[in-house]
Amino acid sequence: MSRRKNRILLSILLSLLILSSASPLLADFIVVLIGTDPSGDAHPASLDILEVYIANNGTHFKFILKCRGTPAPSLFKVYIVWMDTKGGPFPDYCLVADGISGLYEIKVVDGTVIIRYKAPIVVTVEDKRIHLMARLSDIEYPNGVKEIVGVVATTHQFTSKGKKTPSGPPFRNEKLPKGSEDIPKIPHFKIKDRAPDTGRYTVAREVIPELPGITPLIFIPSVIIAVYIIYKKKFQAEGK
Repeated sequence: MSRRKNRILLSILLSLLILSSASPLLADFIVVLIGTDPSGDAHPASLDILEVYIANNGTHFKFILKCRGTPAPSLFKVYIVWMDTKGGPFPDYCLVADGISGLYEIKVVDGTVIIRYKAPIVVTVEDKRIHLMARLSDIEYPNGVKEIVGVVATTHQFTSKGKKTPSGPPFRNEKLPKGSEDIPKIPHFKIKDRAPDTGRYTVAREVIPELPGITPLIFIPSVIIAVYIIYKKKFQAEGK
């Protein structure tokens, strides 16, 4: 009988251990509204940004753009979130949702903007919201992120000017306009909406990771220990 009880206890402990190892990836995202943008200042409705959210589960973070219509990322419609993580006058990263989505690193060398692909992201569309999710480690969090992060969200639409069809990421190295402190221009794409219209939204660094991914690592082992002690005492009492 004691062997059967030991097997039951072992099964419980193994199940809790599996949950504890998976929990950071399964943890719910904490969603925070970081800014709004006027309705009707961009057409079509699918490119008109109304609200910008940031969310995280401790290992991943994502931006959520709520639009007036259902977002439709493609080679012709692009959704971008620009991030200033180092406290400079220019973004350091951007999350791009289009035909070729990804996280891009941005650097300015001798007045030239250099944008390079860094990592894949996950893009999903739910009703009138588009989600752009990346790993926290891909933006060098926490050591590579300043206390205040600047955020700008933009939507773009391909223009037939020049009669060229987009065939890859909508970026090329571009000379910065003199005195420019804004986001890079994208050749052959017209900006449809910018949120906010001027300046940036700001997010405290602590809001990005918070505790959702760390808490389970503390909470679940505690539960395992408590269950083990309770069952051990119960089995000992029954054995007397």
